[in-house]
Amino acid sequence: MSLYINDIIDPLALINEGRQLSKCPVHFVKVNCNNTTLATEWVWKNLVGRFSVQKNGMAFEDPSEASMFGLMHDQF
Repeated sequence: MSLYINDIIDPLALINEGRQLSKCPVHFVKVNCNNTTLATEWVWKNLVGRFSVQKNGMAFEDPSEASMFGLMHDQF
């Protein structure tokens, strides 16, 4: 997991429950995904918003990040 994006420290990555949440809030957009381990690594490296990892997929606070992940998730 990366604590920085473009060589700038990401403040949300430093605090507990900052970017990766253990529970999925109801307003997050859910995307089904089979391999959440590889997908989590991809999200940390390529997206900047908050997200949650679930048993059968991932959920994102920002709908545009959910769309980007939806386009890429079949490659994991």
